[in-house]
Amino acid sequence: MQQTATAAEVVQREIRIDAAPATVFEFLTDPAKMVRWMGTEAVLGPRPGGDYGVNISGHERVSGEVIEIVPDRKLVFTWGWEDEALPVAPGESTVEISLEPDGEGTLLRLTHHDLPPDMHTFHRLGWDYALPRLAAVAAGRDPGPDPLRSILRGTLMITRSLPPRYLFQYGRRRLRRS
Repeated sequence: MQQTATAAEVVQREIRIDAAPATVFEFLTDPAKMVRWMGTEAVLGPRPGGDYGVNISGHERVSGEVIEIVPDRKLVFTWGWEDEALPVAPGESTVEISLEPDGEGTLLRLTHHDLPPDMHTFHRLGWDYALPRLAAVAAGRDPGPDPLRSILRGTLMITRSLPPRYLFQYGRRRLRRS
């Protein structure tokens, strides 16, 4: 995965996927296909104004709304965390994913806008975990076990990337749900 330059309040990622744009697009818009690479459940209304929601680990949910959709080319949706443990509420940030044909594959470009500066590392690491999993399933490969479904692996990922002031809130909310 290639990292592109980041500007204030923007996380950008780019990855080449060995599958056609139409195939990759299905894994971004079909809930049953999405959970093969990210989350334990998904609700996706693939139309402007449609719901976007993913239970990332079985404990943490993100939600938003589809803003723009161009079949096989582009998906734009809002993004935020439902439980208020993190300072990005539903609808407060925007994710834009574009798909470009690249030979027999696809070049996926992701831009995550409007994040608070102290949430860049957390979301950058999240997309660095998720996009290679998407690339694997879209190419017909097994992405392996989801590290976020493991309490140990998920905790290690979170402690490596979440600012200390949010670790307490996050941990307390997770313990209450257990």
